[in-house]
Amino acid sequence: MINTKKREITPGDFGLHGVGPGSCGLYAAIGDVDLMASIKSAMELQERGTNGAGIYIRGIYPDMKEFYAFHVMYLNRDIANELEQLITGHRLGVRHIGEMESLVKPAIYRQYALPELRRYFVTPPTSDEMMRRHYTTNPDVYMRRIVEKFNLRNIGKARIFSSGKNVGNFHTAYDLATTVKTYGLEKYADMNVTAVLTHMRWPTSIVNEGVWYGIHPIGFINSHIIHNGDLSSSPSNKQGVSAAGVQSMVGTDSEAMLLELDNLLIERDLGYQQIEWAMCQMYPQEEAKLPPETFKEYENLLRNSPEIARFKMSGPSSFVSIIRKNGISRILSGRDRDGLRQLWMGRSDDGKSVIWSSEEKCIYQTAFLSGKNYKSINCEPGRITVFEMDDHGNLNGVFGETLQ
Repeated sequence: MINTKKREITPGDFGLHGVGPGSCGLYAAIGDVDLMASIKSAMELQERGTNGAGIYIRGIYPDMKEFYAFHVMYLNRDIANELEQLITGHRLGVRHIGEMESLVKPAIYRQYALPELRRYFVTPPTSDEMMRRHYTTNPDVYMRRIVEKFNLRNIGKARIFSSGKNVGNFHTAYDLATTVKTYGLEKYADMNVTAVLTHMRWPTSIVNEGVWYGIHPIGFINSHIIHNGDLSSSPSNKQGVSAAGVQSMVGTDSEAMLLELDNLLIERDLGYQQIEWAMCQMYPQEEAKLPPETFKEYENLLRNSPEIARFKMSGPSSFVSIIRKNGISRILSGRDRDGLRQLWMGRSDDGKSVIWSSEEKCIYQTAFLSGKNYKSINCEPGRITVFEMDDHGNLNGVFGETLQ
């Protein structure tokens, strides 16, 4: 645990070159999820991840599930009082429902150096108003543009770091135990939680705005990711995202991966095999082994869309992402083609739960704490796995699964 004496975060906390020691601690669970078992299992990775810990939890606002839950961090209370009126006064372009709520108890601010953390439940305006403001009648598209607008206009002052329906991101610049304590996450233990994404260690590519802007899980509306690694393809990824006309808000390589996956799945409506081809592009000797028709399809995808060709994931990397489309959550996971980062996957014997972790021991720990049996495997390099999950947590393994 972090020392309870309040202390400001300084550049020294990020290491000599802005990057702390160690590797990312990555843990994800979907389906029939035991929240506290998942959190305790993820804590086994703390020694890898040093500080900067975040958790995404799905299913925590069942009574407000029709509204978007904005979690907002403000630099300080004065800035919160200044900018909050944009939301509560309906000046941002959304309708605020109920009252502003603090994400943490007042006593927490006396223990840790935190931004001002507040929560708002909001809904988009009428279709006519959405069209007038942002030329769309799709609520998710409209709300994403609202989040982008707010975050880009308030860099260094405030950030909407969670904005989906019935989900929440929770971040601190300390360890995972502190994140759990800060937000009192035990209160969600008895809820019907259907997904958890946990990540430890602040990002390898820290942006100028500081650690609070890059802590995982990174997300917007109903798309989220946790990522372990440092992409050597980061310049290519950023160029591809920019060429595709996609707006970044954080600026890290991890965010670029999420934007790419979201673009391929939602905007371009590509199939899972095509997404794998884009993210895990083949070596020439692998291409040569493809059947002629398959090679033609592969080549057309990458040659006819130069921006997609830049979406490739190169360098040590593994990820788990959750992207909701047409009422179904798609859980996409994968490893770099050279297998430089491990990604262990486990599935319970009853088929109702799936776990990913950067270390296999977390799967065994979850099995012990939850009373379930799991089969585990180290995911195949250069491949992705996709599960589809409904709002009740029912799973359908649809692509690339090697555990039955």
